[in-house]
Amino acid sequence: MFSFEDFPKYHIDWFSTEGKLILFGIVIVIGSILLIALPKKNKKAIFIAKICLAVTLTVLELGRILWYYLRHLEYGDIFNVWYRINFHMCTMMVWTNVTLLIMSCFVKKTNKFLDILYNITFGIGIFGAVMTFVYPEFIDPFFTIWNFKNSQTILTHIILIVSPLYLLITKHFEVRAEHIWYNALGLLMVGNIASLAGACSNYNFAYSFYCNFLKSVGINIDFPYHIWFMVCAILLIDFVIYMSFEIIRALKKHERPKFKFTKFDIYGSIMTFVYIIIHAFIAQAILPSAPTNLGWLFLIPITIIVSSMVGLNFYLKKKS
Repeated sequence: MFSFEDFPKYHIDWFSTEGKLILFGIVIVIGSILLIALPKKNKKAIFIAKICLAVTLTVLELGRILWYYLRHLEYGDIFNVWYRINFHMCTMMVWTNVTLLIMSCFVKKTNKFLDILYNITFGIGIFGAVMTFVYPEFIDPFFTIWNFKNSQTILTHIILIVSPLYLLITKHFEVRAEHIWYNALGLLMVGNIASLAGACSNYNFAYSFYCNFLKSVGINIDFPYHIWFMVCAILLIDFVIYMSFEIIRALKKHERPKFKFTKFDIYGSIMTFVYIIIHAFIAQAILPSAPTNLGWLFLIPITIIVSSMVGLNFYLKKKS
């Protein structure tokens, strides 16, 4: 399983219909087993389950980095820290999930930070994980599916789908339409971190430079406008999902859907979308041929975004 020369006797084209059906079959079977097996009522058991999910994600992610490092020691190939740690969307969602799972164990009351983390893991984490199986470029056809390199990728992304669904089933959080802008905020933060890492290492983290999937389906949008397209596409899908939850909730209560937009939601969403627009122009100025030192300029918008949201929350609480 941990071998560096675990070559398959029969190569599967994971981009083919057959390959994708196999992948989705694995995801549905393992994901369903996990969701059925995980405890739903006993608080102590739920606590242990969330810790186990967080530890499993951590071990899998650190194991992936260790596997590449041991391979580097075995063959003497280049071990690039930036690339092996990597700053793709799903990798960042791993640590977001771990943080959320652990915090939900020890923070008794829900707060804006936990709500934001949950909506990011639900709206972005699940989407990114599903897209990994739709466009399986990270599953290596030169290793068997049982090799750690591939099994780690598959299991990690299954847990990225399962963990927010589990928190939803155990009623830790609700999917509310007025919180959909948290997804946009999450995409903005992912984009800024990926852009910073991409500008410093010249890797296409989180499709900062271009999107392979869009090109594969014949959608050719020049940099940096592909960023806006991806954000709009993800948010459109999330909008349909979030509204579906609202409609189902309203039907159960035999009433019309109700939305409670707070001042934080209104001001925060406006600020977020303004920053998303600005981000593309900063990316256009820095990313294509940025020397490493210029990449750190992305720390400026990250700092502004975080301080703005914290400041807005503090101001509205003080005013009320």
